[in-house]
Amino acid sequence: MNHPTVEEFIAAIGRDSESKELETIFSRIGIQLQNLDDYRLGVSGHRIWADDAAGLQLEFKDAGLVSETAYHDIDDGPWMLTDVIFWGWRNDTGTQYEGPMPFGLNFLMSRDQIRSDASADLGAPMVFGLSGNVDAWMLGKLELAVDYDGERGVRCVSLGLPQEE
Repeated sequence: MNHPTVEEFIAAIGRDSESKELETIFSRIGIQLQNLDDYRLGVSGHRIWADDAAGLQLEFKDAGLVSETAYHDIDDGPWMLTDVIFWGWRNDTGTQYEGPMPFGLNFLMSRDQIRSDASADLGAPMVFGLSGNVDAWMLGKLELAVDYDGERGVRCVSLGLPQEE
């Protein structure tokens, strides 16, 4: 896989499938709009693309769900990139994401290391998750989240639009 840079991902988040920024991402990873799948839970207005072996997942929302539009049929697109998820080691594939991640984070870093590196630029993390297993920081208008899997370290790193309340 030709991994996009972190800067390319940041530029594409919140942009729609007709934008130059998202076209760059699609070109680098070798996909087209028709490669987006219906969201696994059958949720209307959502699409997903994942390459489990490469440890990369992209999530999309219909533009009509993200910004107010006078009239828009949901599920007709255009599709806005809302989240990029970089997956750590996965037993089912025996692989993890190997491309660049925000702030030079990697899956071998401890929670303390990640907090130290990210907090130096972004401040203290917000902590959430059922067992306090997710640290999140605001990076401008984007959210950087690190999900930890206990002793196994980093489960995944995500970069995307903040979750809706």
